[in-house]
Amino acid sequence: MPTVHSQPASSQHVHGGTARTEAGAKAGVLFDMDGVLVLSNPAHLAAWQEFARQRLGLEITAEMFYRSISGRKNEEALAELFPGKFTPEQLAAISREKEAFYRERYGPTLQPVPGVLELIADLRRIAAQRPVALAVATSGPPENARLVLGRFGITSAFSAVLTGSQVTKSKPDPTIYLLAAQALNVLPQRCVVLEDATAGVQAAKRASMRCLAVATSEPAQRLLQAGADRVEPDFRGVTGQQLLQML
Repeated sequence: MPTVHSQPASSQHVHGGTARTEAGAKAGVLFDMDGVLVLSNPAHLAAWQEFARQRLGLEITAEMFYRSISGRKNEEALAELFPGKFTPEQLAAISREKEAFYRERYGPTLQPVPGVLELIADLRRIAAQRPVALAVATSGPPENARLVLGRFGITSAFSAVLTGSQVTKSKPDPTIYLLAAQALNVLPQRCVVLEDATAGVQAAKRASMRCLAVATSEPAQRLLQAGADRVEPDFRGVTGQQLLQML
């Protein structure tokens, strides 16, 4: 069963599923997590607002959340919100504290994005017939990925899981998607990314990948302007074959 990997960003090897064919013949489908697998951004916003008010003395608006926090590593967002106030070690500690607060308070209530579980099941059926591999690539921590994949019973669907612990720069930097393609032994040009945020769309396009975005967190027009090849309200009606036809 695949695990949530936690090797450092400097590692030269990214472990994923065993390659069954040459990379050029394979296709990869790379899932962001928050807003793609799980409807968690409202919960993250509420957690940030309560945590920041109590712990940091800061009022976070929805505009601030989607501009400076959503889709990014917490440490980067905190450094922008509090320039020069915290050391890297303090930023990491605050980030861990916030995510533990989020998991405890909101984890039991999380629900999947409509249609995503059906899409994963469809892709798994296709993968039984042809070389298609799935990965998760999220800016969130490994603990959040384990929570979501375990809650929805989809851990075994993914040959690799990449988290924010494995990169030094978060989206729109393309590194995490390039690492995911490497883990699957798939060429970047043979990958379709599923995203919900402009920063994630930009990361996918900078990695030379196709991108289908869902407007669960940001307006469709903004996602298109960021470079998404296709935008849907959610995954209802989206099939695995349609994703592979984008390649």
